[in-house]
Amino acid sequence: RRLGAEGGRLALTDIDAEGLAATVKGLAEGGVRCVTEAGDIADADTSRRLAATAATALGPVDVLVNVAGISPAIPLAETTAADFEQIMRVNCLAQLLAIQAVLPGMRAKGSRGSIINVSSVGALVALPRLVAYSASKAAVLGLTRGVAHELAGAGIRCNAICPGGIDTPMAAAVVSSFPDRDAALGQLTGRQLFKRFAEPEEVAGLILYLASDESCS
Repeated sequence: RRLGAEGGRLALTDIDAEGLAATVKGLAEGGVRCVTEAGDIADADTSRRLAATAATALGPVDVLVNVAGISPAIPLAETTAADFEQIMRVNCLAQLLAIQAVLPGMRAKGSRGSIINVSSVGALVALPRLVAYSASKAAVLGLTRGVAHELAGAGIRCNAICPGGIDTPMAAAVVSSFPDRDAALGQLTGRQLFKRFAEPEEVAGLILYLASDESCS
């Protein structure tokens, strides 16, 4: 919504086709031009289809925001190999696949592209019952450094942001998985100077800055 309000033309994907349609309806009512391709972002075909649809309808992608993620709260002893692989697929592999999908268009356009990967404070500090999630978000930081180094010569920048707890349905699901909700909130927000979950709009402003030419220098 924030990028659309600033004049961005959007290409969106989500595994939840109904939720995606509802989001797009709200954007369209606000005059935002938008195309979609519903699908699993951890499937390379989803990113390829989205990049192709965007290029046809809107032109080559200037900005990629990798924000899709999952955070099942699973105690360490109960984390299976399948759990770990799924979390890594959605939270890290999907970002690589999306970058690969938009890269040819960014290179061909020859302008300053921006890739913004959403990591997490969980990549930097310990979070309870989120070992696999933290590992996946730390992997995003390594991915970001590698991509930034490789693409800088082409004028394409790649940055990661590490938000703390954000008031979203995903965070609510994590909190509800704990036996004591109040204690869980204390654990998840206690490391933040402001002892609260942030609002999505607080993160959107940073993403907007990284998407803009103001962040090029």
